[in-house]
Amino acid sequence: MTEGGVHRVSAIERQKNNPGRVSIFLDGEFAFGLDEEALFKHPVHEGDELTDAFIDGALLADERVRAKSAALRCLSRRAMTTEEMRRKLEDRGFSGRTVLRVIGDLSRVGLLNDPEFAASYAASRMLQRPCSRRLLVQELTRKGIRGEDAEAAAHQAYGPDGEQKTAVILLRKKMAMLKGEDPRKARNKCVAFLVRRGFDWDVIRAALDAAGSENERDIEV
Repeated sequence: MTEGGVHRVSAIERQKNNPGRVSIFLDGEFAFGLDEEALFKHPVHEGDELTDAFIDGALLADERVRAKSAALRCLSRRAMTTEEMRRKLEDRGFSGRTVLRVIGDLSRVGLLNDPEFAASYAASRMLQRPCSRRLLVQELTRKGIRGEDAEAAAHQAYGPDGEQKTAVILLRKKMAMLKGEDPRKARNKCVAFLVRRGFDWDVIRAALDAAGSENERDIEV
């Protein structure tokens, strides 16, 4: 190591277990590894003298490359919200400024788009496992979707018919599954089922009326 914060590149070797990265040796000792993309942005050759500032910049560029690769691997498995991606990258130890930079890059090219994610998630949820508007909004906000985007996605997913039609459809399906059971117990199970799906009692009562249920006053909730 030379004095004054300047270090001479003594060797550059391609890593055997990761051909896309190279090992940089300074003053005869291994110093750090760089991805080829980072190396392209911060060229290094044997015999070069590197300042601490140059090394810091190269390492930051390398971290961004690694963070971007990690983010793309995550997105290849499933779509994510901006908040989910932030948590994922921070959990993997990437610095805050790198996380913000990568999220910004992914957002600019449309790979992170919270309103689109919310709309897609809401539509899929209502198709596969319908629930109340309130529960749907709660799930979206837990994923990091802003309140206004969550509300808009829920409104779009429900369409003009609203919660009652959804509750009626679910109720009829559940009642068909419980056919043959004691009517009172079956109705109680149906109510509990709708409660778990997040529906309020006024919606449940209206659904019971619409589905032709009788004696709903006897239902235990």
